[in-house]
Amino acid sequence: MSRLLGYLIIFMSLPPYEPDGSLPELPSDEVTAKVLVDRYDVSKQTLYTRLAAIGVTGTKRGKQVFFDQSEVYQLDAAHFYLGKGYGLKDLKSASNEFNSVQDVDSIPTSSSTKSDVTELVIAPQQERVVMALTASIREALQSTTPPPPKDPLLAYRQLQEASDMKYQLTSQSLREILGVAQSTVNSWSGVISRNGFTLKKVGAGKWRVYREEDQDVA
Repeated sequence: MSRLLGYLIIFMSLPPYEPDGSLPELPSDEVTAKVLVDRYDVSKQTLYTRLAAIGVTGTKRGKQVFFDQSEVYQLDAAHFYLGKGYGLKDLKSASNEFNSVQDVDSIPTSSSTKSDVTELVIAPQQERVVMALTASIREALQSTTPPPPKDPLLAYRQLQEASDMKYQLTSQSLREILGVAQSTVNSWSGVISRNGFTLKKVGAGKWRVYREEDQDVA
């Protein structure tokens, strides 16, 4: 596992790639495009499309382009991701996040690497299902979670503050503080007593709050 962590090529936005034995061993020498076409059982055009997506260019010598072991490893990784349901756009967007292979002699292969960690690989279409399921579970938990207990003294404290600070409250503010319907507020006369406070209408839809022991109510 330590060698795997040190030398894996990783798309930061994709799951880690580890050779699974479905491809031949990595070549020790440089190879041509024809060898790669046979390696992945794809057309030359498909190979070139993959090369462009992950930014692998190879080295041109004469009329041929050669690919070294680290570049073949990157193509192996691309082949792996495509087989898991990812697309070329996914590879292209993550290609700048490729970590270069630091030591090709230590690249893990199907015969030399035995990981003690099991990776969970989720294809894009599966990921959408998982995300939708997660959202549904979150909503279900929120709907079953009891609301926080109400503060029975909240309305008293708000009326006290309005009285002390000489706030002028609107009918809507008063309705929200007392938890009553707007029609109830509209039905009140000019002066009314609620919760130990006197509410005095001072204008259209405007109220002042006084403590009942205060004398300056009129």
